Amino acid sequence: MDYGRFTAEGAPHWQATTRLLDRLGRRRKGLDLDELDALAQGHRRVMGDYAVARTHFPGTAVTARLQRLAFRGHRALARIEAPWTRRLWRFLVHDYPAIFRAASGPLTVALAIFCGATLLGIVLAGVDPGFAEIFVGADAMAGMRRGEIWTDEVGHLVPPALLSSQIFTNNMSVALVACGGGALLGLGTLYLLVMNGVMFGSVLSLAAHYDLFDRLLAWIAAHGPLELFLIVVASAAGFQIAWGQLRWANQSRRESFAAAARQAVRLVGGTLPWFVLLGLVEGNVSPLMELATSAKAVLGLALLGMFLAYTRLPGPPPPAAP
Repeated sequence: MDYGRFTAEGAPHWQATTRLLDRLGRRRKGLDLDELDALAQGHRRVMGDYAVARTHFPGTAVTARLQRLAFRGHRALARIEAPWTRRLWRFLVHDYPAIFRAASGPLTVALAIFCGATLLGIVLAGVDPGFAEIFVGADAMAGMRRGEIWTDEVGHLVPPALLSSQIFTNNMSVALVACGGGALLGLGTLYLLVMNGVMFGSVLSLAAHYDLFDRLLAWIAAHGPLELFLIVVASAAGFQIAWGQLRWANQSRRESFAAAARQAVRLVGGTLPWFVLLGLVEGNVSPLMELATSAKAVLGLALLGMFLAYTRLPGPPPPAAP
């Protein structure tokens, strides 16, 4: 390829692209649609010519010129991302409520399974209190027979700040495992959801059997309602992943799985700030046995109500009509 001919043929196009970029930089309102289209076409021509120049005329002035012009065009035409803080705000305020509402099917299934498992745990521990020892351990079981319950000592053994950190870290881990368990065709999620439900029901039944239900309720009333519901939400995310593996229409199974996984991660991701809030409540409010259980219950129901009200926020406004 002849260097002179290449330069002569390309120079008018490069100059036109340069003029459009200069005008774009000077105008506050940018270019009109026709000018933007011309700029996009000019940029494609510049990129192609730059590839040719790098191959056939490396180290020449025209190659350096095209490199600078290609960089300018890329900066001008590339989509500018908003700061991460703005994107996070948009996700939490606009996107997440819509994502939550779209998951109503898996959420209903997860809630029904958890409630059924809780009822099963209540029945099994009611028939045989020793069944609950699987979950609470032999030492805690022996203490309950003496009229002692482990929740009375939690706040005294660990400083509130450390306790809060441990709690929300553990709860986040459970939520992520519940979500990730969906990759095993939902079996991992199902196992975790059933086991948590049976454990919860067993502990409730055991506490009632030994006349310790009021003290257990004093511990869980402030954080329990929302915490359990968020575990159900994370399990719904796991079922979304499983559904993406089992059902696909006009796309491959891999594409269906990837799309379901992205949606599931967003569903469980929006719960994480609430787990932090619950960790603070469970570490600082729940251990206060001198605080009336009714007051804790009001707080617990208020937190659940806040989350449910938050998920009803309207989505982003529709784009303006052209």
